[in-house]
Amino acid sequence: MTGSKVIDIHRILKKSIKDEFEIVYQETKSLTTPGEHYGSIMLAVDVKIKFSKDGSEKVLNLVAKLQPANEMLRAAFDVQTTFKKEVLCYTVMIPALIAFQKEFKVPEKKSIANLFPKCYGARFSLDENSNQVDDGAVIILENLKQKGYYTGDRLVGLDFEAAQVILKDLARFHATSIALKKLRPEVFEEKLMACTMPGSGANALPEQFASAHKDGLRDSSKEIPVLKPYLEKIQKVCDRFSGLSKPEPNETWGTICHADFWMSNTMLLNSASGKPISSKIVDLQFAIYASALTDLVFFLFTSVINSVLEKSYETFLKVYYDSFIDTLKDYSIDMSPYSWKSFENELEVAGPVEVCHILMLLKPICTERNIIKNSFEDFEDSDWYRKDLLGPNHRRKLKDTVLALIKKNWL
Repeated sequence: MTGSKVIDIHRILKKSIKDEFEIVYQETKSLTTPGEHYGSIMLAVDVKIKFSKDGSEKVLNLVAKLQPANEMLRAAFDVQTTFKKEVLCYTVMIPALIAFQKEFKVPEKKSIANLFPKCYGARFSLDENSNQVDDGAVIILENLKQKGYYTGDRLVGLDFEAAQVILKDLARFHATSIALKKLRPEVFEEKLMACTMPGSGANALPEQFASAHKDGLRDSSKEIPVLKPYLEKIQKVCDRFSGLSKPEPNETWGTICHADFWMSNTMLLNSASGKPISSKIVDLQFAIYASALTDLVFFLFTSVINSVLEKSYETFLKVYYDSFIDTLKDYSIDMSPYSWKSFENELEVAGPVEVCHILMLLKPICTERNIIKNSFEDFEDSDWYRKDLLGPNHRRKLKDTVLALIKKNWL
């Protein structure tokens, strides 16, 4: 059991369940373990509803996403902005993309709806007239784990097959948003750009939160002998931490980006033989308008096993690009700006932009398991900046990633 709960879930479910119903049973438990998810409290909520018209019953396996209980985490994740952004992504952006695809008669198998969990409803507050995120804020989604979806092991990384599936789906999301921007610019501005409202930025981070990232990167780098020639470059990354915001993208490749697209923000489904066949994109609270390739670069260098990335880097680029082009072909737009050469040029712009983002985020990605014991309701500020969070997994990933970025001439 958990101390957190969803108040008046019936009112939220009414937004997507049109027939009259009552809730006859509700059970709530924590969905994630301490140290695995910082930006929100995730609850598994199983609800049995009974329909008024015929007395039939149905069980809904749901996930409730609530804001963090800890005030430092609320400030660090800027919940007054990020929670609103995620609500708008599910309730405004995704429906707009689905409607756009239907207008162009895109086959159901390529529907954007397949890329995200179903959203049953969301709110900022129990007060429907309030625009402030408070303790009543919640997003209700389908429980993908009940359908067989899983999150990969962040301390291992993704293999070739899993990365391929995810890259194809990421490209579909990016390309569909670009097509909408070009063909229905007023809809793009009203319904998609609304999800990219600017937040407080890295400059507003609590000092201990920012310091933990910078200290983790700098101190771990000093413990890795092979990185000694690059310590000055790494220090410059630490100095740039307050400038994590991305530059305005060029018109060709600018799209709605996830902006935190690493393996724990995707979920995979395997076939009966154990082969990855489908993915879902989750955690949309950082959505921004940026170059599509910033998401691509961030994902590859944070989430794919480094030896696999080194061997198959060019293949991964081609997988993403082919899916991107295949998606654009569903719409009547000029394809000439999206040549392979244009893609390569944009990659060389996006790569250096993402270096700071990649290296700083290796801290939460590579924290050692079972160090933080407090539940998310009892999370303490000191849980974030304790030194023993980082160990051999962080040093290994940091070494491999820095050397890979040096090889690309991005660091």
